Amino acid sequence: MVAAFKNIDTVPVGRIFLLLDNPRHEPFDSEAKAIEHLCEKEDIYPLARDIAKNGLNPLERLALFPVEKRKGSKGDASYHVAEGNRRICAVKLLHDPELAPAKLRKSFEKLAETWTPIINVPAAIFSDIDSVRLWLERVHNGPQGGIGRKQWNSEQKTRFDGGNKNKAAQALLDYAVSEKMLSPDDRKGKLTTVQRFISNDVFREIMGFDQSNPDDASRTRPKAEFDIIVRRFVRDLVAGEEVNSRMNKDPIIKYARGLGTLSGVTPTRIEAESLTTDSPSESAKKTRRKTPKKPEKTKHVLYQDEIFLALKNYGNGKLQSLYHSITSIELDPHTPIVAVGVWSFFETLTACAGRNKETSIDSYLSKNKMTAYGIAGDTLTLTNALQRIREYGNTTKHHPVSATFNGDQLNNDVTSLKNVILKCIEEAETKSK
Repeated sequence: MVAAFKNIDTVPVGRIFLLLDNPRHEPFDSEAKAIEHLCEKEDIYPLARDIAKNGLNPLERLALFPVEKRKGSKGDASYHVAEGNRRICAVKLLHDPELAPAKLRKSFEKLAETWTPIINVPAAIFSDIDSVRLWLERVHNGPQGGIGRKQWNSEQKTRFDGGNKNKAAQALLDYAVSEKMLSPDDRKGKLTTVQRFISNDVFREIMGFDQSNPDDASRTRPKAEFDIIVRRFVRDLVAGEEVNSRMNKDPIIKYARGLGTLSGVTPTRIEAESLTTDSPSESAKKTRRKTPKKPEKTKHVLYQDEIFLALKNYGNGKLQSLYHSITSIELDPHTPIVAVGVWSFFETLTACAGRNKETSIDSYLSKNKMTAYGIAGDTLTLTNALQRIREYGNTTKHHPVSATFNGDQLNNDVTSLKNVILKCIEEAETKSK
């Protein structure tokens, strides 16, 4: 095999011809048919566009072998392509767009106007097609136990390109390993799944995971609470049942909301702290004092599993749908529509519990009513929250200009009224029997 390899050389494009009997397609009897097939099935135009912009990849030579000469023929040798048919096809069409299928000619003409023509290409010259086969197998038949080309996995790609897409997921896995929540062996092959989950903003918000700076992922929960959630997540990640790469948006949100109800997890939020250290360095502290970072704004009205289960047991489909909507729609930029939805939720719930049309929600859920519900403490604060919900919803719905855009306050009001909501559901359920 090695003896059949001849030399490394540069060869004019005009002396190179496509291999008509190529593994990429059935045998063709003309180069025109081969070009048409490659353009339709092998993404030649995107390749040509990349070549026009960046040139040929200097890390990859073509593999050529001579075209058999007829007896008595003279002139320079011509070659067939054993490796690099797609590249040569793209270069040929950039040189002469008329060779392209009719529907692509104008596209290739536009590319040809902007590129610097490639006249010669680097190539490894072999004596015949059989002498190239060993190396074609190394390139195209996978790892082959280590002797072939081995593709990078997702983590290796991230380390190489420094891209932002998987950095945050990798940082979360690094954190889990460093905290002894995950072994290096169990970590393997999990990057893509973690990326799928942290791409979901509800999941990030409930976990308290801040990826706004992909080079320094942070947490917005106290470390003890963050660790409770991460520990459960990586446990389920390794088990592969409740957390897997097949899950889409809705199951991920449902799973995330369960994490928010774990024992020891509260609504408490903190200023973002880096995952790479428990206590910021002195220089980082100084910088933070000069330019304090604002806490991440609330993205949704907090979903509370206890409320959802109570509504499910009550069986009112409208209330379940309203609760799902007001806890799923993003507050920014949709605070006005969420405010109307929250108002509608409380109006419907209190109506089911016995409120008449002439009574407002805050008048119905008076101090005496809350006392009867067994709710002790500062009922004035809860009454003020109900008044804001009524005013926010009513003004947003009816006023031609005025609306509420304070998503943080809206979330805080709904969250503080959790026990009132649960007692109201109980009363509505009693009245329905």
